[in-house]
Amino acid sequence: MSYVAPTSIIEPQNQGRSMTLISAPSRRFRSVIAAAALLAATAFPALAGSQVARRLYSLPSSSDPRVSLPDTVSPRVKTASVLGHLGGETQLTGMSLVLKPTDAQAAALQQLLADQQNPSSPKYHQWLTPQTFGEQFGLSDADLAIVKDWLTSKGFTVDDVAPSRNRIVFSGTASAVESAFSTTLQRFHRSNQDYFENSTAITLPQSLAGVVSGITGISSYHIQPIQKSPLVTPKYTAGSGSHYLVPWDFRQIFGMNTLISQGYDGTGIKIGVIGQSTVTSAQLTYFQQLTGQTQKLPTMVLVPNTGTAGQLSATDEQESELDLEYASGSAPGAQVLFIYTGIGTNANPNNGVFDAMIYAINQNLAPILTLSYGACESDATSYANTVLEPVLAQASSQGQTILVSSGDWGATACETPDNNGNVTVAQGGLSVSYPASSPNVTAVGGTTLTGTTSTYWSSSNNSYGGSAVGYIPETAWNDSTASALSASGGGASALFGKPSWQTGTGVLADGHRDLPDVAFPSSPQTNGYLVCVVGTYQCTNGTTFGGSSGTYVFGGTSAAAPNFAAMLAIVEQANGGTALGNINSRLYTFAAGSSASSIFHDITSGNNIVTCKGGTTGCSSTNAATNGTMGYSAGTGFDMVTGLGSIDATGLSAGIKSSTSTGGKLTPNVSLSASNTTPAGGTTDLLTVAVSGTGSTPTGTAALSIDGTTVTTLTLASGGGTYTYTVPACTSTTTTTCTHTVIASYSGDSAYNAGTATITLTVASTATLTSIALTPATPTLTVTSGSTGTDAITIASTGFAGTVSFKASTTANLTIGCYNLPSVTVASGASVQSTLTVYTSTANCTSASATSLNTKLASSQPTHNPWQRGGMAVFAAGLMGAFFLRKRIRPAALLLVLLSAGVFSLSGCGGSSSSSSTSTSGTTTAAGSYPLTITATGVPSSGAASITATTTVTLVVQ
Repeated sequence: MSYVAPTSIIEPQNQGRSMTLISAPSRRFRSVIAAAALLAATAFPALAGSQVARRLYSLPSSSDPRVSLPDTVSPRVKTASVLGHLGGETQLTGMSLVLKPTDAQAAALQQLLADQQNPSSPKYHQWLTPQTFGEQFGLSDADLAIVKDWLTSKGFTVDDVAPSRNRIVFSGTASAVESAFSTTLQRFHRSNQDYFENSTAITLPQSLAGVVSGITGISSYHIQPIQKSPLVTPKYTAGSGSHYLVPWDFRQIFGMNTLISQGYDGTGIKIGVIGQSTVTSAQLTYFQQLTGQTQKLPTMVLVPNTGTAGQLSATDEQESELDLEYASGSAPGAQVLFIYTGIGTNANPNNGVFDAMIYAINQNLAPILTLSYGACESDATSYANTVLEPVLAQASSQGQTILVSSGDWGATACETPDNNGNVTVAQGGLSVSYPASSPNVTAVGGTTLTGTTSTYWSSSNNSYGGSAVGYIPETAWNDSTASALSASGGGASALFGKPSWQTGTGVLADGHRDLPDVAFPSSPQTNGYLVCVVGTYQCTNGTTFGGSSGTYVFGGTSAAAPNFAAMLAIVEQANGGTALGNINSRLYTFAAGSSASSIFHDITSGNNIVTCKGGTTGCSSTNAATNGTMGYSAGTGFDMVTGLGSIDATGLSAGIKSSTSTGGKLTPNVSLSASNTTPAGGTTDLLTVAVSGTGSTPTGTAALSIDGTTVTTLTLASGGGTYTYTVPACTSTTTTTCTHTVIASYSGDSAYNAGTATITLTVASTATLTSIALTPATPTLTVTSGSTGTDAITIASTGFAGTVSFKASTTANLTIGCYNLPSVTVASGASVQSTLTVYTSTANCTSASATSLNTKLASSQPTHNPWQRGGMAVFAAGLMGAFFLRKRIRPAALLLVLLSAGVFSLSGCGGSSSSSSTSTSGTTTAAGSYPLTITATGVPSSGAASITATTTVTLVVQ
């Protein structure tokens, strides 16, 4: 596959642990691997010449135990109506495997990210490309070849390997997915939508757990959010005293016009706006005409393999049109890219904004990305850990700055709106939104402009439609009423610990990543944003906003994020065009410095407090029958409503210029050591930080973080300090060790710059590895059509004691055929047998003990069945749900499809075969060869989590 350069319009197109196997690969297999590696280097040139360590030496065997992945079944399957099994022939395109780094690679990446933001480091702002990222942190050529070969052996087609070598895109049928990943795909109905997704957990062979962390793209769940915006007369500064915002106003209020007057309008800088629906170019053109801009449409980048361009919903399109109009209008010289996914070939595309985000990062399309979607953080835990966080860290290493709106429901992000798209009373408890909560992004919250007099506004509009005089005082945004929650999202993350850079006045010592980081105007009720978007009151020409009755005014934190993206584009150009990367450490450093007042507008009034149901987490009322309140108030310095406050672009630009210079300071030597790098769980380990230099002894502090959470801040004495760490016990039953990444971050002083050091602690597991393995007595079972055949299946246990049940299935078109395979009980370390009986006539299949082998819809199914989707072109979209659109007074919600977990699911190896006959008539099985997959599910008598294993038997019917 070739990619069109991002400056062109792309047309629609149809921490892991190292694990090796004991046995060495055969000469024949080594030849296969060598050929596959050569093919990888030829088909994907970016993958050639890698020096990364190899971790795989053979395909997993059919006897490999399988691991059940947690949180891979969406909670919504419990409330949805089941319509039936998804047709096995349904074509799924654009699924992807997420590949994880080794522990050493993960630690090295964290060190690199720290060095890239340290002005005293030789790696400061030395950004990687996706290719160099892959060479350092991706999979080796040989390992990629094995994983690709495994996918091919399971009937999939490999469509692409990301240049960063951490993702493989593939396609195949629904039945292939079920067989390879030991799951079931069902059709559901929920919230006026028909969709499909997996109804059972995903599993994978244990031998591949060290290289694969997740799978995306096996759900088509979407929801069309309902948009509500106030209708106003089409004026900017109205005679009634009401005022509305256009891009010129935002630039004037926050110091951007000063830089523009100096020639810095964003020229040469790219901004990537992320979406999941096409936009109407006429609305963008009308908006530019109405706001005095040079007419320039964004570069449209349709993510390959996601289908054709189209409107997913009116609200999705309106969201993107708002983002594009203000990203381009507030940075008039920047090149804006609209990176979006298609809608597939029917009403169930399994792709969305997160896939567009991943593509923008893997292709390094723009140094600034802005996203106006998010998910309830508690629902996103598995997806964040195994899929998106590694990609967001990659973005940071490439110098990409990612801005994400913090949410529009105040101190809660886990609500389900009513039929009108509103939330009136919070019931989800104190919560925040992901990926806004990620330490790898900058979360953008909301404020409200409070100045209404002529001191702040002109009585008429200039040629750009602007009327703001200068900075206007702000308060925290909270427009919540009895009928709808509408306030700046913020609070403490339950998923991420306190980053080492999140310090300063107002920052709580709560051990949690807190958000937002910054905030900008977001109220649609007070000084909202004028737009041209599709809908009832869309702009019909370039002379007036809206139709004859008026226009829409939008607000929400999704209006704040693209405006901040525009500000950063201008600031980047003013600082030589160098990408800024993850700007959070720099923002918090500025806020603690002497120039803070020239950079930040500290918002000290207002709150994001909302009404909550009594008894819910964080609610002031403990009585379920009485509503209470929950949320946070703005205050001096950082707060969980407006973060560090809003920003003046001129001050920020000056601060960056000053911080880029080392000012003659010395570079310190920072070291971190442990008394034992392989401690036992439950013991203590002494960690020692030492900072030395060529001049005076360095002073100051060193923050010590473990696994991303700051555990202590040491005040250096004679250049050093120690911390006694109580090592958690490792009780993993699926891996032999647990690892912990320790980072020491030295703050610097008047003579020395900041610096960091990293080590990894490895803890042996004290738990017994548990597994079961299946071995058929006869790998090929030959049966005369109409008769019965048997095969003994041996179940061998390692550390497992409990009941084992079975499921047999085939991906072939076997319309007559059934089986019986009784459950058995096995003791730890023992072996038992169960007899597989296969029936090849309808007479025997009527028995109550017989279960159908068919996993495909028969060819007699109605041809208009919407689930038979041959040839659908889609891209990986494992996370399609739980997106909250971040604009509008009444934000709607999209539920999260969590399709990724700690590892991705694979099945046992073995060549694929197909039936020699696809006959669906008669009373006996048609002659042919049918591959059967036997899946065993073991439920431990101890009550622990279940485990699985698979094997294959080829059924030959004569």
